Amino acid sequence: MKRAVDVVVGCVLGVLALPAIALMALISAIELRAWPFFLQDRVGRDGRLFRFVKLRTLPSSAPPYADKYALQAIQTPPFCWYLREHHLDELPQLFLVVTGRMSLVGPRPEMPNLHRTFDHQFATERTHLRPGCTGLWQIGNRCQGLIGEAPEFDRFYVRNVSWRLDAWILWRTIRNFFPGRSLVSLDDVPGWTPQPQRVIDLEPRVVELAEVFEHSA
Repeated sequence: MKRAVDVVVGCVLGVLALPAIALMALISAIELRAWPFFLQDRVGRDGRLFRFVKLRTLPSSAPPYADKYALQAIQTPPFCWYLREHHLDELPQLFLVVTGRMSLVGPRPEMPNLHRTFDHQFATERTHLRPGCTGLWQIGNRCQGLIGEAPEFDRFYVRNVSWRLDAWILWRTIRNFFPGRSLVSLDDVPGWTPQPQRVIDLEPRVVELAEVFEHSA
């Protein structure tokens, strides 16, 4: 059911967002004088790498795999800052949902260089599902830092995933586009949303993460 919802909703939202994506891409290209779409390798389901796409909001001279803290020192035009602040630069990911690389809701796909720093159990557990355009960490009150600094959000989601939890996360994501934005803690998650905790098979189902990273290095 999760995949069916991803395909239907992803198609509808992708079509609706296409004019806005085209307009924002044009303005980004003018502001930054560079190709408006930014491609990057990210770690997806089962540790497989995939091409991740965003609207460009940083100069082409910016390091392609710098972490969030390093990027704070890079100056950007006000329009590009607005896209990043409101996550509008991530709208092209809707098309990755349709193709099956991502899901509407799930753990955020991480860059390989940061994923290698995770505890092996945490790294394997969070790639048990497709990565998401939004998720519990993405709307959480620790999202200003790095994923590895707040692993409890992804652990909670993977162990308690349900359609009710996904619906609540999508609702809270939409709320963040309106005044009065409030980031959530795990205590804010309603008791009716999660499934009872499941035992996750922590052995990779397709490839070992170490082998993927060694091959991509």
